[in-house]
Amino acid sequence: MLDDRLLGLTFINPASITTGVIEIFGVFYHYQIEGKATAGDLLEIIRITPLALIVRVADRRLDY
Repeated sequence: MLDDRLLGLTFINPASITTGVIEIFGVFYHYQIEGKATAGDLLEIIRITPLALIVRVADRRLDY
């Protein structure tokens, strides 16, 4: 795996397309959005593959 420490990190969706590139800690990663998201949504990294980070809109509910 690339880096499991990225799991759970969040970032703001910069555009309304389903794929893109994001810089995290000085490293550029390709990401792919799972489900629907619009520009400005908070995205959470849920899976890591050799090709891309898989992200989804972050859940607004608290985890206990």
